[in-house]
Amino acid sequence: MRKISIIKGDIVFQWKYGFYFLYVLVLFVYMIIFSFFEGNVRNIIVSCCVYSDPAAMGMFFMGALILLEKSQHITASLAISPVSSEEYILGKCASFAVISVIVGLLLIVQGHTDSYLLCMAGVFLSSVIFSLCGVIVGTGVGNLNRYIIGTLPFELFGFAPVIAYRIGFMWDESLMLIHPGCAAMRLIEGRADMIAGSFASLTLWIVFLFIIADKCVRKMYRLVGGVKL
Repeated sequence: MRKISIIKGDIVFQWKYGFYFLYVLVLFVYMIIFSFFEGNVRNIIVSCCVYSDPAAMGMFFMGALILLEKSQHITASLAISPVSSEEYILGKCASFAVISVIVGLLLIVQGHTDSYLLCMAGVFLSSVIFSLCGVIVGTGVGNLNRYIIGTLPFELFGFAPVIAYRIGFMWDESLMLIHPGCAAMRLIEGRADMIAGSFASLTLWIVFLFIIADKCVRKMYRLVGGVKL
């Protein structure tokens, strides 16, 4: 029950500070852009946008959310509350994943996917991965500039190989599923031929990143206020 309350609290916080308005704005901008393309080119652009925006928004907005919480001393309150680091991470990831899936579905209908169910799974899991990356960076910085710099390696690793992969680079090579973005892209496209490998890759990456994020949140709790508690 407390976990549900935490997720609701994060959703309300995001709504209050206009995160959902930005999602809607991005949605309309991309729909306008999609109208200029047709055929396979349009499908490729839509798929890349479904991955890079609704899925990755978790990382971009995560920094702003955590920094807002720090500026309002919310993290200081959480540090002495019963809310665990795992619940803190769950609330952030789940709240961003919900809106990411909704926006992702609204975008993918502008293009093509073989399975909307697999597409939803791909957006959800990739959103969780990027949100975890955002937590890892956001908990260790004190301002937006440092956050942007800190996320650059994640952006380069997360986007460049996936765009090349979707265009056709080693598309039929199962070894590419080691990269979580490539695994997510296959699910977004609704491809069931490598479904086991795709889910396995994304699950392992989520577990790995969650362990690191948990340590980062625990450290943030200990150092809240600039001193060790």
